Amino acid sequence: MRKTNYFPFFLLIVFLLFMMSFPKKTVDRFRNIAIASFTPISHGFKNMLFKAPKIDIADPNCYEIDKLKLENTMLKNQINGIYEWLFFENRIEDQVEKYKIISEVDEKDIYLKDFFQRRAEELKEILKVEYQSIPAKVIFRSASSWSSSLWINVGEKNNQQLSKLIIAKNSPVVLANNLVGVVEYVGKSHSRVRLITDSGLVPSVRSVRGNAQDKALLDVLCSLKDQIYSRDDIFQSNVDKNDFLNTVADLKSKLTKGKEEKYLAKGELRGSSNPFWRSKSTCLKGIGFNYDYADVEGPAKDLRTGIAVDDKNMKSEPLIEEGDLLVTTGMDGIFPKGLNVAIVSKINALKDGDFAYTIEAKPSVENLNDIEVVLVLPPLGFDSSESNTF
Repeated sequence: MRKTNYFPFFLLIVFLLFMMSFPKKTVDRFRNIAIASFTPISHGFKNMLFKAPKIDIADPNCYEIDKLKLENTMLKNQINGIYEWLFFENRIEDQVEKYKIISEVDEKDIYLKDFFQRRAEELKEILKVEYQSIPAKVIFRSASSWSSSLWINVGEKNNQQLSKLIIAKNSPVVLANNLVGVVEYVGKSHSRVRLITDSGLVPSVRSVRGNAQDKALLDVLCSLKDQIYSRDDIFQSNVDKNDFLNTVADLKSKLTKGKEEKYLAKGELRGSSNPFWRSKSTCLKGIGFNYDYADVEGPAKDLRTGIAVDDKNMKSEPLIEEGDLLVTTGMDGIFPKGLNVAIVSKINALKDGDFAYTIEAKPSVENLNDIEVVLVLPPLGFDSSESNTF
């Protein structure tokens, strides 16, 4: 009987253990090289597809039709990317105007005066980092870690060109005013972004109800209206199209009416790190949502009634509701205060002994599964007046 040779298996185990012993920095460097090499190859492969010979003898026009369809899809993606850049520029202009309005408010009520002053400071900080942002294109996204990370085409080279440290570890990544993730690795010309749908990224957030909540929805409606306006193919007639646009306009008029803005429960969000085949419905889990401690936005409030602990005559109000906008608090040391993160979609019922709410929320970035362009902000604590020598 022939004796089984276990030596190859032993070598395989030793090799695997050796590979696992590499430090994370070395693994990231190898991965960056692989991504940098893969990107031009993938683009070249796409170009080869377009130049492939005709193989359908029965219908010689079949290939040309397929080619035009592919080119049309790529063109639409490029147009969407350009539109997102323009939308971001308009968003900055809107924020500048909002900052001017808030800064000029002459409110005699001390509480409201402090409230507007805080909002003005938040906008000022956001604008400060957004003006220093660098646009980036998504170049790679692994199916096995679809909800965890993606790669973008900016890195240390961009810092050298600007003589400033913009692309760095913990640089926030956004689309308009919506949080996408954070840079966790910076290569020479490529960087890896950890997404908000990853279970390892836990931003500190709080629920906002009122004007900011309506403003987030208004941005979505404006984007929808602009894209629908040129799409006659999805309506049966011009009457249907005009009816839809009028409905959107009515909603916009309702949302533009000023409402009292309330900053309520605070907590944390985390993702699920699902692979591509399980990430069609992006969902974030929220824990620890309460208002146990007073802050600049108001006094501590009871978990179940929402009444102030030191003022029993205060009107009862839920600390968190479905539809509330969740924004960053700036207390995690990574993200600036005031970025939109998610919309509350479900609130789990409190049980006996619970000291906080658990929730589910949907990211405020609508197309997170199909995102193609992002903006990278300088890391928190970055001083635009300081230049770095590379």
